[in-house]
Amino acid sequence: MLEVVMTLAILLLLLGAVLWAGGGKTLHEPHGSGIVEAIPGALEISPPPPQELAVLSYSIAYGLSGSPHAGLPPEPATVYDRLDAIIETIAASGADVVLLQEVDFASRRTYDIDQLHYIAAALGWGFVARVITWECRYLPHPLWPPWRHTGRLRAGQGVISRYPLVQNTRQRLAQPLAQPLLSPLFSPYRTVQMVDMQCGERMVRLLNVHLEPGDAATRQRQAQELVAFVRHMATPNCVLMGALNSDAAEATTIHGDPALRLDQTMEIIATGLRDRLRLVVDTSPTFPAEAPRYRRDHALIGPGLQTVETQVVRLHEPVSDHLPLLVHLRWALPLATQNRSNNHEHL
Repeated sequence: MLEVVMTLAILLLLLGAVLWAGGGKTLHEPHGSGIVEAIPGALEISPPPPQELAVLSYSIAYGLSGSPHAGLPPEPATVYDRLDAIIETIAASGADVVLLQEVDFASRRTYDIDQLHYIAAALGWGFVARVITWECRYLPHPLWPPWRHTGRLRAGQGVISRYPLVQNTRQRLAQPLAQPLLSPLFSPYRTVQMVDMQCGERMVRLLNVHLEPGDAATRQRQAQELVAFVRHMATPNCVLMGALNSDAAEATTIHGDPALRLDQTMEIIATGLRDRLRLVVDTSPTFPAEAPRYRRDHALIGPGLQTVETQVVRLHEPVSDHLPLLVHLRWALPLATQNRSNNHEHL
């Protein structure tokens, strides 16, 4: 009897430890925080309304050089060096707004650096919006050695802008179906972040997307949910970008894997949104960054915008597993024409 009691007590303690480690969520609502932050000492006066708009999307791998599950880097200087390289890339691109995926918000594994604020302050841009997609008190990964454990984790997606941000919403997407019972406590949610940016008298709606990278079936379910959400939320001045993780056609030939032919992520998105947003001309692969062949990230824009140029930003020394994607846009309609209708009106 005593042995049974002791066994149950140990199991309860273990369960309590797991629940404690997987808890600590600071944001419980499934549909986002609505918080927009201003960077102290950055831009006190907004720049004039642009004739053209440059939007950059960049999955920065938490400043961990493409290894989000590798535990702690050797030293803080390594993380700062990678973040500084990311800042240089953004600044050199000429972007007006950047959509970031895989950003740490003062996590132990990246030495408590709030990466979103650090990047924004270095750029001198005044406005940020974040959504939390991955959070727990203690992540015991990698399992060995224990001193390499990830520990306290808070991460997600973010938008940094030269222009005022006036709305910030998170829409969660489906999780993989086959997960251990308590795995969702320690796993990231794939998410659409929706932010409105005020450019003079025009409002631009930015959709910052991160889809499942590892499982094509889950990614396609998320693509269907993304289409349903965007059909209700798209505006004429709308830009959808992010880590869409769609397999490039070349990947099937390279790997010889018939399963890759089943990935219809971009077909689902482009077809489902063709009367709302149009797919910007196909880009070159963005993954892996050192020798991009397998995956493409894309941009979709509303009818109020025209594409001037699309560019995958090449880097001599990538600090992430994705290359950034940059689009230059101009207004398709004069402001007087756009003012006849509500910029928030759904198509």
